[in-house]
Amino acid sequence: MRVPLSWLKEYVEITQSPEELAYTLTMAGLEVEALEYIGANWGDRIITAQITHLEKVPGSDHLSYTRINTGSAELGVICGAPNIKEGDKVPLALPGARIGDLTIGVARKMGYVSEGMLCSPRELGLGSDHSGIYILDPATPLGVKLSDLLSDVVLEFAIKAHRGDLSSVIGIAREVAALTHKPLRLPEPRFSEQGIPAPELVKVTVEDTDLCPRYSARVISGVRIGPSPDWMARRLLMAGMRPINLIVDITNYVMLEVGQPLHAFDYDLVRERQIIVRRAHDGEEITTLDGVRRRLRGDMLLITDPQGPTAIAGVMGSAISEVNEGTTRILLESANFKPASIRRTAVALGLRTESSSRFEKGLDPELTIFGANRAAQLMAELAGGQVHPGIVDVYPRPVEPRTILFSPSEVEWLTGMKVTSRQVHDALSALEFKVEEVSAAADAAGGEQLLRVTVPTFRGDIEEGADLVEEVLRMVGYDQLPATVPEGPLPEPQSDHWFEREYEIREILIGLGLHEILTYAMTSRQRMLNLLAEVNARTAQVLLQKPADAGQTGWVIAGEKAQASSAGGTVLDDDGQPFDARSLPAVTITNPLSTELECMRLTLLSGLMETLQENSKRNRAGLRLFEIGRRYLPRAAGELPEERRCVGIALCGPAAISWVPELARPADFYDLKGIVETLLERLHIKRYRFTAAQHPTFHPGRCAVLEIARPEADGDEHFTPIGFLGEVHPLVQQRYDLPQRAYLCELDLEVLYAAVPERLSYAPISRHQELTRDLAVVVDQQVPARAVQEAIERHGGELLRTVALFDVYTGAPIPSGKKSLTYTLLYQAQDRTLTDAEANALQERIVEALRQEFGATLRS
Repeated sequence: MRVPLSWLKEYVEITQSPEELAYTLTMAGLEVEALEYIGANWGDRIITAQITHLEKVPGSDHLSYTRINTGSAELGVICGAPNIKEGDKVPLALPGARIGDLTIGVARKMGYVSEGMLCSPRELGLGSDHSGIYILDPATPLGVKLSDLLSDVVLEFAIKAHRGDLSSVIGIAREVAALTHKPLRLPEPRFSEQGIPAPELVKVTVEDTDLCPRYSARVISGVRIGPSPDWMARRLLMAGMRPINLIVDITNYVMLEVGQPLHAFDYDLVRERQIIVRRAHDGEEITTLDGVRRRLRGDMLLITDPQGPTAIAGVMGSAISEVNEGTTRILLESANFKPASIRRTAVALGLRTESSSRFEKGLDPELTIFGANRAAQLMAELAGGQVHPGIVDVYPRPVEPRTILFSPSEVEWLTGMKVTSRQVHDALSALEFKVEEVSAAADAAGGEQLLRVTVPTFRGDIEEGADLVEEVLRMVGYDQLPATVPEGPLPEPQSDHWFEREYEIREILIGLGLHEILTYAMTSRQRMLNLLAEVNARTAQVLLQKPADAGQTGWVIAGEKAQASSAGGTVLDDDGQPFDARSLPAVTITNPLSTELECMRLTLLSGLMETLQENSKRNRAGLRLFEIGRRYLPRAAGELPEERRCVGIALCGPAAISWVPELARPADFYDLKGIVETLLERLHIKRYRFTAAQHPTFHPGRCAVLEIARPEADGDEHFTPIGFLGEVHPLVQQRYDLPQRAYLCELDLEVLYAAVPERLSYAPISRHQELTRDLAVVVDQQVPARAVQEAIERHGGELLRTVALFDVYTGAPIPSGKKSLTYTLLYQAQDRTLTDAEANALQERIVEALRQEFGATLRS
C-alpha cells in the first residue's frame, strides 16, 4: 500500500524525517518496503507552463503542435497525447531535463521544431498512467519548478493479512500517533441534509447476513460529474490509482483514507429502487465493469436488484448501474462482507481489486457509517450534491467490543521484559484500547493487579492476552528486549552437502558482481507463460523440460507421461486453438493466498524477470541478479513433485558502472556466457560446450544450450544439457516493459554437480620451453567453432596443452558461405624441449583431421 507523506501529515503531526519515520514504523511491525521520492530527479528543468495554441500536425493522425507559455518565453512542442486543449496548464520538460534515462533536447519533427516535452503522470513518477498529459490545477502559477509544487515522499507498506485496520491512511496515522505520542486528527463529516429521507427512496434486503453482516446506503442527488480537483487526483495517482471522474474518485479516495470500500450506483439505473444482497445462483452470469462476462458459483455473494445482478459483492460492479456522464443521483453503498467469502470469490474469478484486498483482511463493521458520511460530505462539497436525510442501515447483529482480563506480568512471562502497569496502560491507551484497573486477583501468588482491556472493534486480530503482550512490546520497543544467552547443550552439527554447494555457487556469483535475490516459490501459470514470446501448447511445454537421467541424452518433459525432447524444441503439436493457461501442468495450491500465487513455479526465470521489471524503474545502473532455488515439476497424480535445484542469472542495463553514461557499455550475451564459464572454471569442470538452440523465451539466433560432458559406465562420454542462456526475445522484453535488452540463464545444479570432480589431480609444471603455433582454417559457416576446437584437442595428443580461438572472420577474400577460424595452439612436453619438427608434425596431423571431419582448408 502506497501512502503519500503529505497526506499522512493531515491526520498526525510528523517531525521525523521520512527515513526515521520508516525505521520507527518498521521496528513497530509496519514494514516499510520502500521510500519513493517524488520529484527528487526533476531538477530545475521541469516547470509549469500553459498551452496557448494547439493545432493538428498535417500528415499525422495523433500528433499536435502546441505553443507553450512558460511565463517568460513561448516555446513550440510536439505532443501526441489526446487529452490536452488550449488553456491547460501542464508540466513542461525543457531541453536538458532528464526523464528517466531520456535527456530532452530540441528536435525537428514533420516540419515543426519541438523545444521540450509535455509529461504524463508515469513519466513524472506520479503513477502508472501513460494515457495522457498530467493536467495541473488551473490556479497553478507559470514558470515554477514542478518540484516546488508536487514533490513528495511515498511510503510503500507491506500490510499483513491480519491487520485490515492498516489498509488506510488513517490506519497508518493512528500507529504513527501512538508511536510518536502525537494526537490523531480525524476528519469530522459535516453536511446538511434535505429532501426525501433515504429510507423512502431505496429498500435494502440482506438475504444472507452470514456473508454480509452490515449494509449501509445513502442517497445523494444533484451531483455534477466531472474531473476531480487537482489535490485529489494527485493523491490518488501517488497512491497508485488512476483518476476516473469526481464521483468514482471520491469513493476511491475515501477507501484509501478511512479503509472502507464504497460503491456508487446511478440511483436512476437501480431497477425498482431496491437492493437485494444474496448468494448467486449456480451458473448465473454478470458482465463486470472491465467488460468481461463472468459465470458465478452458488457460494459467491451478489448485490442485485429484483431483475438481476448489479455487482459482485466486495469485488467489482457491473455496467448496468454504472455512474456515467448523465448521472445526477447517487446510491452510495457502504457495506461489510465476510473476508473468506470475498477471498474465495476473487480467487475463483481471478479478479483481485483494491476493494477485495481490503475486505479479505477483515474490516470493522462500525466503519460503514463513517465511510458513507465522509463520502457524502465530499460529494456535497465538491460535486454540489444534496444529501438526503437518514441512512439505510441493515445491521441485524451489531458487533460488541471484546474485553480481555490482562495481567502486566504476562509480558515478562512471554518475553522476559519487565513492564509496569503504567507502561501497559499508556501503550494500550495510545492504540485506542480502553484500559481499566480491576481488584487484585486472589490467587496462590498472593494477588496481582489485573487490567480489563476493551479492544476497539477495528482490531479484530486481538483475541487473547498474548496479542496484548505483542501490542505492548511494539509500543515499548522491540529493542528493549533483554539480551540473554541460550542455555543447554549445543546440538550436534549436521552436514548438508547441498547447503555447502549452494554456498559455493553463491560465493562465486557474488564475487563476479551479481546480487542475490529471493522470490516466492509460489506464482501463477499466467506469470510463467509471460516468459514465452508465443504462447501455445508446444511452447508451454518448455517450462516442464528437465535434463535427461543418466544413460540418456537431451531433455525430457516432466509429468505423468515423460517424453523426449530436443535441446531446443518441445513435444506437443499445436492445434491452433487459443491456449488456456489453466491447462499448463503445475503443482496447484489448494487454498492460494491470491490468484498470483496459485501454483508452484516451474522455472526461476519468471521471478528474475519480474525483479528486473520492478528494479529497472528505479535503477539506472546495470542489474546483475541471481537466484538459487527450486523448480517444482509435477509427477503422476498422487505423487509428490520433483524438486530440481537450479540457479538463475539475469543481466540488464550497463555491464559496468561508469561516471560517464555514454561510456557504460550495455551488457550482452558474452557477459552472461563469461559468467557461466567462470562458474564452470571455479567448479573445475573442463569438458563442456555451448550449442546454438531455439527457445521461446529467447531471441532467435541469440540462444545457446549449455552441455556438460558426463562419463558413462561403458567408458564413453556423452554431453548432457543442463540449461539455457540467451538474450530475451523482444516480445518478452516488451511484455515486461524493460527499457534495455535483458539476458537470462537457468542451470540445473543437480546435473552440474554430477560433473564436478570428486578429487582433483595435479601435474607438475614443465621446466621445458613452450612452442606456440597459430592455425587458421576455412570451414562452412554453419560449423560450430567449438566442434573444430574439440577436434583439435582430440588429435593434438598429450603434447597439446591449450587451444584458444582468437579470431572469426567472414568476408573477402573468404568465399561466400565460409568463415575463417584462427586458433592459438600451445605445445609442451614434460621431459624435453620440443623441436620445430615435432610441433610441425602435430600441426599437420591436426590439419588433416580437420580436412576429413569438416572439409577444412588452410587459410592462405
